[in-house]
Amino acid sequence: MMMKKCPVCNGPGVKERRVGKYCLSKCRVCSFVYANVTDEEIEQVNFNFGEFVKCHYREVQSGIDALWFDRISTSLTRGREGLNVLDIGCGNGVLLRQFQKRSCVCFGSDPSPWACEYAEQYGYTMLPRIEEAGIAPNFFDIITTTSTLEHVARPLEHLKHIMAAVNHGGVVYLTVPNYGSLPIRLHLVQGRLVNPPGHCNYFTAKTLRNLFMQTGLKEEIAQIRVRSYGIPEIHAVYGWFSKKTPTTAHTSQSHKTKRTFLKKALINIYYWSGTPFGFGDKLEARIVKK
Repeated sequence: MMMKKCPVCNGPGVKERRVGKYCLSKCRVCSFVYANVTDEEIEQVNFNFGEFVKCHYREVQSGIDALWFDRISTSLTRGREGLNVLDIGCGNGVLLRQFQKRSCVCFGSDPSPWACEYAEQYGYTMLPRIEEAGIAPNFFDIITTTSTLEHVARPLEHLKHIMAAVNHGGVVYLTVPNYGSLPIRLHLVQGRLVNPPGHCNYFTAKTLRNLFMQTGLKEEIAQIRVRSYGIPEIHAVYGWFSKKTPTTAHTSQSHKTKRTFLKKALINIYYWSGTPFGFGDKLEARIVKK
């Protein structure tokens, strides 16, 4: 089987493992793990999200998701208002709505045709893909991209466009699944690995940091922090609790307050439980541009 070259450093790849009917390759030079599939296959699967995905978001998202994104927007804005914010892979705009509460000027980008419906409903501006949008250099104060980089065929080129679009002193915040999580290290991959080409990039903390150290990115970076977080089982706890104590029109304010307190507590447990030893389910990176 012909091995695709590494999309980060262009080094040669060797077989890492099989996921379903596809092969994952590992770069001999930088150790990055990626799907041995063509860019065309990746494009076909990852840039044609139809009504099924729209319905899926509507079914699985809950109040705890809004609080999670509220946490992110609070951390990134740090009390400032009027910032220019772009969310890449914005979907139905849950994260952008949190930035809007902080009086940010919001933009989204998403390949899903239905994403524009939410932009019209909530009043933010949709842009084409960042590679095609013609964004003025240094325009955005904050760019977020949560759970999208694992779908991008050429992550290095994608991030170069992102860094060019963010302002000096501005922040790029991204999250990706953690290929170095404990279940994957133990080869307990069920539920943790999405078959290629749905996911085509499989980052560890080391390879994610290395991505930002490539020529064309490292020169732009003043500060970078990468850490793991999260264990998804915490969401199951909240789902169980919600079924046991459903909210109704007659639910008291004190009960709603207690539920909000529980949600915030679960979010903190979820986040910090995945930070020790880099074994968490997800990786987050926060990059400050020079």
